[in-house]
Parts: sequence; C-alpha cells; structure tokens
Amino acid sequence: MLSVAVLAGCAQPEPDAPASAPATTSGAGPAAPSVTVTVPAERHRIGDVVVLTVVNGGTVPLYADDLRTDCSPVLLERREGGTWTRYDNCGIERASAVVTWAPGERREIRLDTAGSNFAAPPLLAGVHRIAFGFRRSPTPEGIVTEWVRSSEFRID
Repeated sequence: MLSVAVLAGCAQPEPDAPASAPATTSGAGPAAPSVTVTVPAERHRIGDVVVLTVVNGGTVPLYADDLRTDCSPVLLERREGGTWTRYDNCGIERASAVVTWAPGERREIRLDTAGSNFAAPPLLAGVHRIAFGFRRSPTPEGIVTEWVRSSEFRID
C-alpha cells in the first residue's frame, strides 16, 4: 500500500490521449450519462486555487475514486507536445475512497496549486485540462470505464 502512495506523487504521461479535448465522454456507449467538467476561468497563476465543477447530468449514480490530483477524484493534466501528463499527486497514505455522484448532483472541487501536493512534481506553466474518470458501479474500486475532460485552460 505504501508503494502505491509513493508512486502516486509522480506526474505520469498519458500517451493515448488526444492533443485537444473538449468536454466529452470517451469509452461510453450511446446511453452514456451526461457528465460535464467545467473550469470557468481560462487562466490561472501557479499558486492559485483552481476551482472546477463536475456535474452528473444523467439518471444513474456515478462512482469515482479519490486520491488523484491534490487528493480529489479528478486529474489535472498538462499538455506536453502531443501528449498529456497527469498530476496524480496525493500525499495521503491511505486506501482510496469511493466518491458517489447522485443523478443530477453538482460538486465543486478545489485544487490548491500552492499546497504540498504540488511540491513533487512541481506544477509547470502551460496548457492544462481536467480529466474525470468514473464508472457506473461502486465496485471494483480502482477501475475507470469512462472519462470526461474539460476544455483547455492556461496556468502561468
């Protein structure tokens, strides 16, 4: 368990992600729930709190695991050329918890880029987006079957 917590502090590339990603769901069939991730500000400074909203606009609950970026259920990603690097950085040494989004539920998430979770690896300036991975079943934990991503924004 400790090795998972230590490895979670590393930024990880996501080679199979598209270079440009509007808020869309991937890996979902025609009955996919309407899930949105929005970041209202188009620009942030390193050290700001990035405020975003995840909405389950569907008719079934969604399940996600926490302990991702800044110990939340979302991932901050930074574009590096044609790939996206994930900030999968949570310094808490505990098992992940399942977070449930009820149908119609809206949650605000705050990523504190000045916090200790962004010390290693440090947050770099550039084009970013938020990725939210979820499933429709509370188990198995750790499995992500669908992704939705926000529009791109800058952190300078």
